[in-house]
Amino acid sequence: MKIQYIRWAMTVIEMNGLTLVTDPFFRMLRFLRAAPREYTLEQLPKPDLILVSHRHFDHWDPWTMRRLPKEIPLIVRPKRIADDARRFGYTSVRELAPWKEAQVGDVSVTAVPAVHQGGEVGFVIQGERTVYFGGDTSFDREIFTAIGQRFDLDVALLPIGGLSFLGWAKQIDPPQAVEALKLLRPRVVVGIHWGCAPRRPPLVDMPGTPQELARLLAEAQVDVAVRGMAPLEIVEV
Repeated sequence: MKIQYIRWAMTVIEMNGLTLVTDPFFRMLRFLRAAPREYTLEQLPKPDLILVSHRHFDHWDPWTMRRLPKEIPLIVRPKRIADDARRFGYTSVRELAPWKEAQVGDVSVTAVPAVHQGGEVGFVIQGERTVYFGGDTSFDREIFTAIGQRFDLDVALLPIGGLSFLGWAKQIDPPQAVEALKLLRPRVVVGIHWGCAPRRPPLVDMPGTPQELARLLAEAQVDVAVRGMAPLEIVEV
């Protein structure tokens, strides 16, 4: 299995002969190319499945979705995304509520609860490996405990950047990620939602990095390997 973190919560996962893409995102507010700018839509392999966690502009990108082949199956949340996708011409769109499961080829996808601003989910993908995709979730002890107890995770794709605006942050940073990983209990973590926003505190900041997460995990003696130390790095598990 291969995983590539691109930007924000966008990842490319190759598993069981399928290419899965999470929260595909190429244009900020439809006109600004998103960093890293060298990874363009033309470089994206054709997905066999797209997963979308919620409707915020950095996760549901209409500019991108209008340009992808409309026969690609989508699993999404909430219903407004499903409605948007059908309006764009997508022919296979499924809205998946928390703890509901869908099968695509040899891969199963279970939506799991998330905490952000309402309506969002994460996903657990099960095939040759079991992968948790956290999307844009904040820290929630009850949710992470439930996921860790229900699934034997090989990989967690977990937000770590700690994005804040005007000093206010609800997104997971490396110290919170350590606590989350104690509950999720994956073998490997690949950070997402980091390194893609300008650092101009106190207006906006995204300080968390996988290097800091690796240091904190070692100090806490948590046996989870940190992989993917830079955007676009391909991780094999």
